[in-house]
Amino acid sequence: MIGKVDAQGSMVQLVSLEQLVPQGHFLRKLDAVLDLGFVPGLLQKAYPSNLGHPGVDPVLAVRMILLSYFFDLSDVRVCDEVNLHAGYRWFCRLDFHRPVPDRTTLVKFRKRCREHGLWEALFHQIVAQCQDVGLLSGRHLMADSTQVQANASIKSLREIQDDLTSAADRICADAASADKGPAEKPKPDDDHHHTDFHGKRFSNATHRSASDPDAQFYRKSKGKEAKLSYKVHNLADTRSRVIVATSATRVSGDDASDGAQALALLQQASEVHGIEPTTLCADTMYGNAKTITALHNTGIDPHIPLLCKKPPEIPTWKRRTFNIDHLRKREEKLAQAVALNRAAELPNTKRYKLSRKLRHRIEHLFGEAKQSHGLGRARSRGLDKMKEQAILTATVQNLKRLVKFLDTPRKKFPNKAIARPNHLFFCLDLLFMGLLPLVKFILRLFNKEPCFQINQRVLQNG
Repeated sequence: MIGKVDAQGSMVQLVSLEQLVPQGHFLRKLDAVLDLGFVPGLLQKAYPSNLGHPGVDPVLAVRMILLSYFFDLSDVRVCDEVNLHAGYRWFCRLDFHRPVPDRTTLVKFRKRCREHGLWEALFHQIVAQCQDVGLLSGRHLMADSTQVQANASIKSLREIQDDLTSAADRICADAASADKGPAEKPKPDDDHHHTDFHGKRFSNATHRSASDPDAQFYRKSKGKEAKLSYKVHNLADTRSRVIVATSATRVSGDDASDGAQALALLQQASEVHGIEPTTLCADTMYGNAKTITALHNTGIDPHIPLLCKKPPEIPTWKRRTFNIDHLRKREEKLAQAVALNRAAELPNTKRYKLSRKLRHRIEHLFGEAKQSHGLGRARSRGLDKMKEQAILTATVQNLKRLVKFLDTPRKKFPNKAIARPNHLFFCLDLLFMGLLPLVKFILRLFNKEPCFQINQRVLQNG
């Protein structure tokens, strides 16, 4: 007989969220790893007064924002999903009777977090956890950057107007505009929705986006389309693929160069987590003389292809100089030549070849961030919000590595001798033990006594 479900359910249903979430679910593993006990104390300065309406629980808001980055959900979508999904409610500590915070609450909460450095503190805590459990070694690092499309359209571009610096210029401009009478209505062709961009040239020196002034034109390579973009820089561990430092910058400027950001991220990892790497692997964009020299001075081997095909010769000078500027330039030139010659010898080593073979792992990290966590396009507008997105994306990627590492069973060896056996002597021992009975049988088979001893024994036996 065909079964049928009663369309009219019971008026009262007793449901436990603990029973609805499976024991092996990813959210349970994530909840066991995630420790947000420091959040209320860190945000105490953001709520200095006990007056007024109580704000949102900071731990609840942080958990909802992490869910939005884990599953690439917008603010509106994550509020709807938490309201519908029993697993999300369990992770956020919300039962079926408690209301879910709305999008505006999350937006205002994120602003408070940016002002008080909550996202940086959360990221550094996860990296420290990876160090404590043995996932992160930090000896071999890799660095790279990627292009992130800004949340702005080409139609939002406006020509950069020169500012009137003096008060007299502003008064003259106001008087000239008053003499012309009321301003005319813009023509349809002047509206940015109907502007014809055919034949016009745009650059960062002449145009800015009205909706996102921090975004700039950037083209990854020749033949690619120029887009309003940002750059995200990552410094990751080669073995574990844990991101130890990250940042977001504009696409142009001295601070936005790949080499400068790599040195800044190395310094940050050293100051915060005590990471002192021995090698750094990167692409050719990091192979300039300034970056190679800085890595050489800090004792890091640069596994980086050089921009110059042939390193310069060690300079020598025939005359001494007592000019301080000349001495400084000579020292810089000598240091760069020594560092570049040292870097040119590294491609012949096995470590360099292995690092170049594993460098694609950081490309996989960027691909994962863009495909699964929404880093392909900026969520909001502004450089500070782009930095927040980069930090939170790196945080959820590190959490995934940490959850997988702790969930994977590993054998525990009692001592180093058993953990790292000598395979050569072990194999020889097995071979000897297996051939020993055969050798004894052969020796017994060919062991013949002398003839006179045999004759004596025959005579004695009669």
